[in-house]
Amino acid sequence: MLDGIWVLLLLLPVAAASGWYARGRSRDPDEPPAPVNADYLRGISHLVNDDADRAIAAFVRLLDVDNDTAETHIALGNLFRRQGEVDRALRVHQNLVARPNLKAAHRNQARYELAQDYLRAGVLDRAENLFRELADQNLFLDRSLTGLIAIYEQERDWSQAIETTRRLETVRGTSLRPVIAQYFCELAEQARSEGAHEALQRHLKAARHSFRDCARASLIAGAVAEQGGEHRAAIRACRQILRQDAAFVSEIVEPMRRCHAALHDERGYAQFLRELMPLCDGAHPHVAYARLLERQGRVDEAIAHISQYLQSEPNWIGFYHLLDLTWSQTRSNLTGPLDSLRQSLGRIIERQPLYHCGQCGFAGRYLHWQCPSCRQWNTVTPVRDVRPGETAPTRSARLL
Repeated sequence: MLDGIWVLLLLLPVAAASGWYARGRSRDPDEPPAPVNADYLRGISHLVNDDADRAIAAFVRLLDVDNDTAETHIALGNLFRRQGEVDRALRVHQNLVARPNLKAAHRNQARYELAQDYLRAGVLDRAENLFRELADQNLFLDRSLTGLIAIYEQERDWSQAIETTRRLETVRGTSLRPVIAQYFCELAEQARSEGAHEALQRHLKAARHSFRDCARASLIAGAVAEQGGEHRAAIRACRQILRQDAAFVSEIVEPMRRCHAALHDERGYAQFLRELMPLCDGAHPHVAYARLLERQGRVDEAIAHISQYLQSEPNWIGFYHLLDLTWSQTRSNLTGPLDSLRQSLGRIIERQPLYHCGQCGFAGRYLHWQCPSCRQWNTVTPVRDVRPGETAPTRSARLL
């Protein structure tokens, strides 16, 4: 049994005994002593026998629900929820809400906790109703609005999420515009999947209006333009990311290569990579430039470029491509151990996480704009290099 339950088991009999003792103190001295409550004795027996579940049930029966014990019951329900026993948490908090004799503060606290129970249990409609009632009454306003937003995100009701987040902005007095921009991008993705081009462009415009540095909006705009054969428009959209968020420049290297290739503008692509290299800490633009030189038959220059880059910034990805370029030049320049190292690095890179959450440390091979682990937006970015020994999750959903 987890520590939290045992802490509660130490507190419940104390609370029960204190109530029994207080009642004993208030009786007439000439009266015979009141017998010890049977539930109390059963609870102690279960506790001694390490039967925590039955001990809790016995002590809860012993504690009358009133304004003096309401906080204890609320704490009990919260502990149940944290331990994953949501059904028990629901029963405790429902019992509190149904008590007409409780103070408004205790009942409102119980209503909020009950909403949290429903949210944890996945009963979203009931959780939404309670959170909305509390928010409309300006009770637990920040937390109630946050609960509503969590529900709308699960339901993918992005319009309601936008409206509620804007209200939360007012309550907190801080900007949540980057998150609102993500919601508009989600709407844009829905419109894109439905072939609703006008709605797609409207949502992208709203995303950029909400947060001008929304790199995701530019990535979507570039992908849509490229898909429609508008390669110059796609290049312009990708170039916006250079000004918006340098962490995502690695995401535009391959789209830019395809678009310049479609325009037969290899020189323009080379110029773009030369501009990109000073802005990007990782190896991606250097590797792309070396591979461009390789396609042009300038393998020696490609090897020299990667070698010079590695002297200033050691990098496993860059080192792998240096070995691979050297191997591809003659297929025999690498000794056995070096070729084994090349192959091993290649397998490691194939399994390595490509993206990392700066909030909770989640790592995966696909770009999630909302971290699957901590549920925060705008915290997942491309990694600069591989980390041998670390592997990506096997199951992951690509959102872009």
